[in-house]
Amino acid sequence: MAQRRPGRPSPAPPALLRIFEPFTGAYVLDEVRSPLGVVLWQSVHDVVLWSSTPLDRRGALWSPAAAEVRARHLREVEMEDQLRGWLRVVARILEGSGPAEADEVAGACRRISDWAEGRGLPQTAIWYAQAVALLAPTVAEHACTVGALCRRASEYTRAMTWYSRSIGLARRRADRRTYARAYRGIGQILMYQGSYDAAEQAFDRAFKSARRAGIRDVAAQALHDLFTVAVETGRTAEAEELARRTFSAYPSAHPRLPALAHDVAVFWMLNGSPARALPVLQAVLPTLRDLSDRLYTISGIARAAGAVGDQVTFLSAWTETWGIIDANPHLECVTSSLICLALGSAALDDRERVEVAAGYALQLATARGQEQVANDARALLKGESPPRADVLPQADPVADLLATRIVQRIRTRHSRV
Repeated sequence: MAQRRPGRPSPAPPALLRIFEPFTGAYVLDEVRSPLGVVLWQSVHDVVLWSSTPLDRRGALWSPAAAEVRARHLREVEMEDQLRGWLRVVARILEGSGPAEADEVAGACRRISDWAEGRGLPQTAIWYAQAVALLAPTVAEHACTVGALCRRASEYTRAMTWYSRSIGLARRRADRRTYARAYRGIGQILMYQGSYDAAEQAFDRAFKSARRAGIRDVAAQALHDLFTVAVETGRTAEAEELARRTFSAYPSAHPRLPALAHDVAVFWMLNGSPARALPVLQAVLPTLRDLSDRLYTISGIARAAGAVGDQVTFLSAWTETWGIIDANPHLECVTSSLICLALGSAALDDRERVEVAAGYALQLATARGQEQVANDARALLKGESPPRADVLPQADPVADLLATRIVQRIRTRHSRV
C-alpha cells in the first residue's frame, strides 16, 4: 500500500449525506408535501446521482424523454418564478445534447438552498447545500455551509462530519477563514451538548487561527464564543473581561453585535442583575430579523421581566415566544428559549407555565442530545429553579457603563439601517 509522503496533508474525511432518511432527499418530500415538493426532490436527487457518476457515463443516466417530462412539470407546477428559473438550470443535467456546467448547476442549487432556508424549509436547504458541496467537492466553504445548516437544524452528527470535512479541505487549500469558521461550528455543537472543555478548545483554535490570519470579524466571533463558555462554566471575572473585549472587537455595523448584546444581558441575569439586562434586550429586539435571534431575545425578555416582577412585559414576551416556537420547532435555540420562559415563570411563581415550558424543553433536549439543557429542565420541573434575583443589585459602575454603551451603539446602528 502506498505511503503518504511526510508533510503531505491528509485527505479530507467524507461527510454523511443522510442518517435516518430511507433514501436520498426523503425529508424534502416530508417537508414540502405538494407537487412542488416532488419536483424539488426529483431535482436534488438527480444532482446527487449526476455528481457521483463519472463524466463519461452521465449520458446514460436518464431516458431521452426525461428532460421533456421535467420541463412539463416545471411549467405546470405552481411555484415562484425565480425558483422555476433555478430549477430549469438544474434540469439541464437531464439534457442529452451535452453535459451541463457543474458550476452553473451548483450556483442554482446554492440559490435554491438559500430560498428554502429563508422559507423555513431546513431539510430542503440542507439537501441543496449538499448538492453544491458534491458538485464542488474540494471547496471547504461549501462543506462548512452544510455543517452550519445541519447544526441549525439540530442534526449534530451530520453537522460534525461536514465541519470535519471542511477543516480538512481548508487545511489543504490554506483557507484560514473557513478553517476558523468550521472550528467555531464544532465548538457550538460541543457547547450545546454540554462538553464545555472541548468546546472551549475549538473556539480558542478558531480565535487564534483567525487572529494570526488577520480575519478580524471571525476572531471577534470566536471571542464571543469564548465569552459564552466562560458564562456557562461560571467564570464570572473572565466572562466580564471577555464581554468587554468582544464588544470592542465587533465593528458597530457587525451583524452579530445584537447577539452579543443579548448574551451579555443574559450573563447579567445569571449574576443577579436582571434590571440591567432588560433594557439591553429591549433595545436589541427591533434590530433583529433572523428568527433564531428574535426567539432567543424575546425569550430573554420574558426571563428578565419575570425576574424583576414585570408581569405585563413577561406575558407579552411569553406569547410571542410561543408563536415562533410553534411555527419553527426545528430552530436550534428552541430548547434554550423554553428554559428562559420557564425561568421567568418560576420567578413569578407561575408553576403551570414552568411545567409547560420546561416539559417541552426536556422532551426536545433529550431527543437532540442536549444534556445540560435537559438537566436544567429537570431541575425546573422539580421546583429547583433559582430564587428571584435582587431587582436592585449592588452598583457596578464598569458593568453599568458597558450596558449604556451597548444600548447606545445598538440604537445608533438601528437608526442607520
